[in-house]
Amino acid sequence: MLLALLLSLAMPALAQSPAPPATPADCLKAARDFTSRRQKEMAPLTLEKMNQITSEKNAQEKTCAAAFDAKTLTPSGLVSLAQVHGDMGDAVGAAALIDAVKRHPGATTADIAGADLLQITTVLREPKGDERNARLEKMVDALDALGPAAFDQQFAAHASMNSYYRADDIDAGIIKHSTWLINASRAFTPAQRQTTGMTIASAHVNMAEAWAGQGMTDTALAVLRDGKAKWGDINPRPGMNIAEMYFQPEIERLELVGLPGAAIVAPRWFNGPASKELPMPGHVTLLEFTAHWCGPCRESYPGVNRLRAKYAPQGFRVVLSTQLYGYFGAERNLPPEDEVARDKGYFAEHELSDVPVAIGNKVNARVVNGKVEYDPAKDPNDVAYRVGGIPQIQLIDKQGRIRLIMVGYDDANEARLAKMIETLLNEK
Repeated sequence: MLLALLLSLAMPALAQSPAPPATPADCLKAARDFTSRRQKEMAPLTLEKMNQITSEKNAQEKTCAAAFDAKTLTPSGLVSLAQVHGDMGDAVGAAALIDAVKRHPGATTADIAGADLLQITTVLREPKGDERNARLEKMVDALDALGPAAFDQQFAAHASMNSYYRADDIDAGIIKHSTWLINASRAFTPAQRQTTGMTIASAHVNMAEAWAGQGMTDTALAVLRDGKAKWGDINPRPGMNIAEMYFQPEIERLELVGLPGAAIVAPRWFNGPASKELPMPGHVTLLEFTAHWCGPCRESYPGVNRLRAKYAPQGFRVVLSTQLYGYFGAERNLPPEDEVARDKGYFAEHELSDVPVAIGNKVNARVVNGKVEYDPAKDPNDVAYRVGGIPQIQLIDKQGRIRLIMVGYDDANEARLAKMIETLLNEK
């Protein structure tokens, strides 16, 4: 009787125990479900809370992964287990499991392709650099060599590489992987077009921005107009139109090349005009839209300073345009005067204390019915120059005409900018 009572009390507790994972993929699902649940429980989130959730999630994945013996898993199971190790930050363990897939006598092309793709995404987490990028390109080439049976993985790999190169503003990589994606998309079915539309639109835009940054505006516009004609009808979800969201803003931006550049206006300036309005004619001008939180913007400053040092005596100038954001670094809810003071120190730190800097008002943005609304209104300089991403650099000639628009920056841009600045300085 006593034994029956004890068993009856224990049964509810046993029923509530989580079921052991049947496959490594269950570990991944459990980790994602756990992260989602904890984020809701701990809202509003901070960096400290996110780090805590990640630590808890990694510990859970480590325990879950330990339930499997790699020697008994199928190749697809090894790929999933490698994903678990990669997700919890164990790059060495993930690499060993990926290698095990490729050596497994029963591995199919799909298994090897999955391992190759996982290897690429794992290596993309490493610190960026030329050596790492060269390894990645060899991995993508090996994946491509698997042929049509690995197409889904190939597409994902080229999309990931394209996104990375766009984020790091490496034109050669952008053009290479955008070209692959665009060429592949020509044979897509209607269903494939719908699911991949945003990726292919991004490939067109990324390629166009790469060409535009090299001064090939007509080529860039041709890429955008072709993309809009072939992909502009895709609607990823209600209220979202790819033509309006991706293509038209880029086309309108590049169509400014050759037109007069608008004067830069702002309620507050460093080294600015008393009128608070700076016209463009009269100098060869590099106008850069920037922000204190923008990493690629910071990467542009040393090159911009070298250009200033070389060409300022000949009439070249640099003008920066930014806005208030209500924060600086870890500081939040900053009053405007405090953020302006932080900005002053920021630009001085980057040896730009003598450059005219326009500082616009804080603008709040929100998405309503798939469209962005601005409160109180979008910054007038952003409107005039169709700013969509920063750094956005314009080269403007002595007559005040826009001659180049470059979105993003990497070190290769400096030589191109120098060559064009010399051309503009020599014009009458």
